[in-house]
Amino acid sequence: GFVPHVIIDTGRNGVVDMRHDCKNWCNIRGAGVGLKPTTETADPEIIDAYFWLKTPGESDGCSQTLPDGMQCPRYDSDCGSEDSLGTRPNEPPAPEAGQWYDYQIKQLAANARLSPA
Repeated sequence: GFVPHVIIDTGRNGVVDMRHDCKNWCNIRGAGVGLKPTTETADPEIIDAYFWLKTPGESDGCSQTLPDGMQCPRYDSDCGSEDSLGTRPNEPPAPEAGQWYDYQIKQLAANARLSPA
């Protein structure tokens, strides 16, 4: 029969319960880089690897207003959630998806948990 196997994305899961709502996914405030990519997992019978599927520091999507002050043409309202970086006055706006977000990588590094507890 079918035996499921998974790869767990640990690129931004180093902090537990950092979201107000689990549906929020875009540039999450308080996130941290999780376990380093490896095939040495807690349960190798079903977990094939921990892997950073998206490069830590790459924006998930843009704020409504881009860092240059222009409106983001590909704005997704999920990137304006209460949990998203760039939505508070003291945070720099988030750039387009895939672009480097310096503010985010500093947070991901500060909150990192690269090895199991």
